[in-house]
Amino acid sequence: MNTIYAYTDYREYIRDFCTEKKKKNGAFSMRCAAGKCGVPSGTFTRIINGTRGIGPSLLPVFTEWLGLKHLEADYFKLLVKFQNCSTDADREKYYSEILEYRSQMRNRIPEEKFNIFENWYTIAIFELIKIFPETTDPGKLGSLLVPSVNETRVANALEILEKNGFIKRTANGYSAVSEFLSTGDYWESAAIHAFQRMMCSLGTEALVRIPKDERNISTLSISVSEESFTEIAEILRQTRDKIRVVEQNDKNPKKVYQVNLQLFPVSRDPDQEA
Repeated sequence: MNTIYAYTDYREYIRDFCTEKKKKNGAFSMRCAAGKCGVPSGTFTRIINGTRGIGPSLLPVFTEWLGLKHLEADYFKLLVKFQNCSTDADREKYYSEILEYRSQMRNRIPEEKFNIFENWYTIAIFELIKIFPETTDPGKLGSLLVPSVNETRVANALEILEKNGFIKRTANGYSAVSEFLSTGDYWESAAIHAFQRMMCSLGTEALVRIPKDERNISTLSISVSEESFTEIAEILRQTRDKIRVVEQNDKNPKKVYQVNLQLFPVSRDPDQEA
């Protein structure tokens, strides 16, 4: 069965879910599904046929029955909103959100594989392999990193990347299975927080470790409203996407670079304080 992010119609997803259940258990029926959801079988059938929608009170019941958690549950709720809305403006709004969600999830790293973020150099090694695919020596790869990383740690990082399916062994070295890695804009993980702290620390250290002509670090202090904050955050998201395009079009990469985009308050809202 396809991932939920392949669907734009929640009813189609439920039908496919029921089909999978039936394949695994011949005794499964729509009546069984209705019972699991705590609704009359007629109500369940009308939901599947499109003559009735899933209301707010039933949403948690359905997401639990479907086994959807966190991001998948949020996406299912978005599909329900899309199908239930009554105006063209709302349909356009929710459909745009669906497309954005699907775009984010296309190259998103599953949460169970977030252990690749436990050390900053694991991601750097993944990027380095795209530049030097015929290098098998962990010591060589570690010496190319800034700061350098010892052979044992690089070997462990390679093992983690390979076990999680991000790289694979070749006759002469390694190759990256995915063009790029992303957590998307929708994530919740202590591992990601720790990774971001490590990368921010590297950025601070780069001020003294990296010559000025080999780095680009700038700061900007601004006074804006919540609405402008949201607008600027969107600009940063678009900037990140444009940088990815530049990377994908680069046919002769030489170094791995780290790009940190930060936007955070350094003062409090007096209205909120009150």
